[in-house]
Amino acid sequence: MSETFDAVVIGGGVMGCATLHYLAELGVTDTILLERDTLASGSTGRSMTILRMHYSNRVTTEMAWWSRGVMANFEDHVGAPSGYQQNDWLLLPGPGNEEPARVNVKLAQSIGVETEVISIDDVSRRWPYMQFGDSECIVWEGKAGFADSHLVTSGFANSARSRGATVRLGVSVREILYEQGAAIGVNTDEGNIYADRIVLTTGPWTNVLLDQVCDPLPIHTVRHQVIRLQQQEGFDDIAATFHPIVVHIPSGLSARPDTPGYALIGYREDPVDRDTYNQGVDTEVAAEGMGILADIIPAYVDATWASGWSGLFTVSPDWNPVIDHVPGFENLVVGAGFSGHGFKMSPSIGLSLAELVTGSKETTFDLHPLRFSRFEEGDLLKSAYGGNVFA
Repeated sequence: MSETFDAVVIGGGVMGCATLHYLAELGVTDTILLERDTLASGSTGRSMTILRMHYSNRVTTEMAWWSRGVMANFEDHVGAPSGYQQNDWLLLPGPGNEEPARVNVKLAQSIGVETEVISIDDVSRRWPYMQFGDSECIVWEGKAGFADSHLVTSGFANSARSRGATVRLGVSVREILYEQGAAIGVNTDEGNIYADRIVLTTGPWTNVLLDQVCDPLPIHTVRHQVIRLQQQEGFDDIAATFHPIVVHIPSGLSARPDTPGYALIGYREDPVDRDTYNQGVDTEVAAEGMGILADIIPAYVDATWASGWSGLFTVSPDWNPVIDHVPGFENLVVGAGFSGHGFKMSPSIGLSLAELVTGSKETTFDLHPLRFSRFEEGDLLKSAYGGNVFA
């Protein structure tokens, strides 16, 4: 059996579903999304879903800021809720990072982000239940927050489906079909599907398909552990239950409020095999992460470990994504290597991939810094805090 569509999107995470939505926005509705499992069953569904704009490069700052606007007004854009909750965001740079933090803040302010560097005295007055260790200053964002990864993913998918797109689950793509320098479709376990345009958003499995048509990307997978804490009785007597989102650069820890009475900690990025990694949480990692958070918000000293999970980041050498045509193919594009930034930028990534694969003369964002070839060229993006998830 074979079928024909105008476009095929491979991968049913938030990137693939956002791309399907923006293809429909651009008038391309005879489309199909193929997912081997269920929507948001991979990295998307295991995300911390924090939305922040503090980045070291203009393109990622612009994409995060634009995406935050979509997430905050998701029903207006997509017709469904995103679960968005606005929250203050505090970055603790640690010793020696005040100047890089100020540079990033100045960049974000030039784009319109509500952010500033706050002195320790000022931030201590505003959040007296917090401790800031040896940081020389604190970075604040006022319009950060978080959303629900499943609501966002299904919202994008249903928006596209309402305009004619097909979403097919439980289908594995085996091969990209091509001839004479053009992609012509995909081979699946249910037969061939032919299309004029193909978008590849398969996260940790990107190179399985890329390797068939070009040199693979230099990406690898790391395991990011998420610890869910229950605040003890009386927590709200000594701290705000809906406290700011916290990022601690020296340890690499991030934390945010969750449903009432609970909080999430994101901690560690350890290299793992994508197919066999432990999807739970290590006891020693949970204890270490809880200790770091309790040093920042002492009210957590008596919190209990309620549950948790681990997900995968697909990491590039500069901890920034690739959003580009696959070399040699004008009708095959790839979004990969999101390095822990994907969910917060997913609306702008989906738009960019849709613009690229439809041949838009100009894209909304300058995607040149995120090109496929930059690693071979040695033109990597820089990070104020070194190579990590806070790039």
